[in-house]
Amino acid sequence: GFRKNLTLSEGDILDIPNAEFKLRLDKFETEYYPDGNVRDWKSTLTVIENEKQILSKIIEVNHPLSYRGFVFYQSSYGWNWTNTSVEIWVKKRKDPSFLRKIDITVGERVRLEGENIQISFIHFIPDFVLNEKNEAATRSLQPNNPAAFIEGWEGDEKIISGWIFAKFPDFSRIHSEKETDLSFELKNFKASQYSGIEAAKDPGVNIIWLGCTFLMIGLAFAFYWPSREIKVILEETQGKTGVIVGGIASKNREDFQSEFDEIMASLRRLR
Repeated sequence: GFRKNLTLSEGDILDIPNAEFKLRLDKFETEYYPDGNVRDWKSTLTVIENEKQILSKIIEVNHPLSYRGFVFYQSSYGWNWTNTSVEIWVKKRKDPSFLRKIDITVGERVRLEGENIQISFIHFIPDFVLNEKNEAATRSLQPNNPAAFIEGWEGDEKIISGWIFAKFPDFSRIHSEKETDLSFELKNFKASQYSGIEAAKDPGVNIIWLGCTFLMIGLAFAFYWPSREIKVILEETQGKTGVIVGGIASKNREDFQSEFDEIMASLRRLR
């Protein structure tokens, strides 16, 4: 058999191993309960074969897509944190009216309006923690403690760098190479979600179902087909042949008695 976990973001097209078709994720949705827990995941999948769209289906947990012996199950979801976009608010401690909002994606550098400084977004961690080596790491892939690492540049000189936190802004750790009045807050973050699809193919499934069918037929015969037995014994006494007939039934004995009487009546007419 074949079983493999696939990871697709919206618009991704993947070649399916050991198959002559591709799979595209058109849309992925996560439904939540009022308390915030995940209720369901739904993926709109399209099968592409010979550059043609063969079929599309919305799959969810326990409702897979089947095609050419392959079955595609909705198994998980997650976020592509490597391409996160964030909204950063920049303020001045000595000027309460000063506020600049920056929308920036990992790897980008943008100029702060009205200031001789550029802000670079270096790295994003969804669940920030310091490991045994006092290095930044993530406890999980869930956004439990989102943090962004940023740098501030004046020309070719780096003047600030450090981590800012969405849920704990007071714990931001900005290191300044030179004195600055700027402060930074991580206000929002966004990352594309991906869908976890489990692809499976078991060539022996049809044989198993065939075996189950025969088993059910056998059980039906065993439980519902009446077991009947009729014995005929011929005895020769003084040159005459006598016939002894007996019968037994495990079920529906009254019906069997009627049929047995008819058989005996037919035998008597043959005398």
